[in-house]
Amino acid sequence: MKKEVELHKAKWLVEPGCVVLVTSGSMDNPNVMTFSWQTPVNSADPCLIVLAISHLRYSYELIKQNKELVINVPGAELLDQIHFAGCVTGRGIYKFKEAGLTAIAAGVVEPPLVKECAAHLECRVAETFEMQSHDLLVCEVVRAVAEADFFDGEWIPEKFQTLHYLGANKYGLMTRMVEAHRKK
Repeated sequence: MKKEVELHKAKWLVEPGCVVLVTSGSMDNPNVMTFSWQTPVNSADPCLIVLAISHLRYSYELIKQNKELVINVPGAELLDQIHFAGCVTGRGIYKFKEAGLTAIAAGVVEPPLVKECAAHLECRVAETFEMQSHDLLVCEVVRAVAEADFFDGEWIPEKFQTLHYLGANKYGLMTRMVEAHRKK
């Protein structure tokens, strides 16, 4: 038997997305924000990823300044840092230090990478769609790197587990891969 879901909770039917840390600003003024509202929308060249970000976020102010950001993919070992980065604003504090994370220079864009993360997608904002409380940022990936031991064209869940946001202070882990077989 199925039950009705309140519309303000409907998003949880398609969540949980992979939790990432989005960095913005520059090495002189970096910020980091926990994020789970992202999706790839094009796998061809260029790779495009859409992010939904609130107009009120300090990170969004920084992203609008240089139209660049980095999507950093953390693993389960960074759970406490991820949760902290999603609960406080970077206005007035150096969030990297407070979260126990390390900012290192990116290869192409101004915002830094999070050293502790397993992968990094350096992006430029190609287009912005204004919405009600959030804007949709279409981000073009201009450089992508990942730990070779964890990623071989896809994540190796026996070696690296992505986190998936379940709401409040709850997260899930991708722990194993399963394969579908096509019926003949």
